[in-house]
Amino acid sequence: MPATTDPDGRTATAPQDDPDAPVTLINSFVVPADRDDAFYALWTQASLYFRARPGFVSLRLHRALTPDADYRYVNVANWSTRHDFNAAHATDEFRAIVTADEWKEFPASPAVYQVVIAVDADADTDAMQPAS
Repeated sequence: MPATTDPDGRTATAPQDDPDAPVTLINSFVVPADRDDAFYALWTQASLYFRARPGFVSLRLHRALTPDADYRYVNVANWSTRHDFNAAHATDEFRAIVTADEWKEFPASPAVYQVVIAVDADADTDAMQPAS
């Protein structure tokens, strides 16, 4: 999915076929090098909202070390269920946050994922099979 500044494109959808399944939101952002402070301010406002929602598990913001990366920031948020993720993204408060004009300068590319393989440092090769 290409990066977008459209407020409707700032919300990734998670199907409800298994509402109790955990999900991970991965949202990549285009942020000019001289606009980190403005981006942090917006990201912090959004993160405070999500951290207060039921089902929120964790949040990590990654900054690219590769100088020519298209997406300088990548947000990874884990939710306990698809239902909780969808509920947090369906409120008027969320819409007000993501439709703020300030976000227009930071194109985003959000998508929802589920874990299919998880490998820890001590895992054997049998652990590297897709989850069903």
